[in-house]
Amino acid sequence: MKRFLWFVIWCSALLACKKTSGTFTLEGQLIDDSFQQGLSGAVVELYTVYVGSNQLSYLATCTTGEDGKYQFSFPRTRSDKYVLKVTKSMYFQQAIDILYKDLTLEHTNVVDVHCSAKSWIKLRILNTNPNPGDHMQFIRQLGKSNCEECCEGGVQHFYGATDTILYCINDGNFPYSIEFAVYNTNNSGILSEITVPFDTTTLNLTY
Repeated sequence: MKRFLWFVIWCSALLACKKTSGTFTLEGQLIDDSFQQGLSGAVVELYTVYVGSNQLSYLATCTTGEDGKYQFSFPRTRSDKYVLKVTKSMYFQQAIDILYKDLTLEHTNVVDVHCSAKSWIKLRILNTNPNPGDHMQFIRQLGKSNCEECCEGGVQHFYGATDTILYCINDGNFPYSIEFAVYNTNNSGILSEITVPFDTTTLNLTY
């Protein structure tokens, strides 16, 4: 009986080892959406979140070459997920979750990551013939949103004499547009500019 129990324990331990053994291969390309090419010189960091933990544990780092490609090989462990972090100066940081259940040992796992350069819009708002009762509103129609550096996306109101400048971040080589309307007039419309990567592009809202 004791021998049988030891045999069961030994088999269970062996199966557990087999279940966590093996090496994952993860590769892909960082795609620079601002210039429609691979993103070179970016730092790619790989982390894991072990089962029962909410903390990131560092695994490896690599830097992309001219083609923007990266590759990691790492042992399979008892993890909930893996996280890819991509950083490069003047580019938006990316963090991609890769669930453990979505990885396989049988072939290379491919995860491409889209990145974009930072750019800024300089929105100049000027009322050229102000009256106390003037009321203008605008809302962003196209542009970067849902990021720490992004401008608010709701309707903004301006009253009376207005001469101000707002700066908003955007994806480089992408449009930034606003829809505006001046109350009790026919003055309304959409204004748009393509923001230059790594630079500031001016958009004039004059009424």
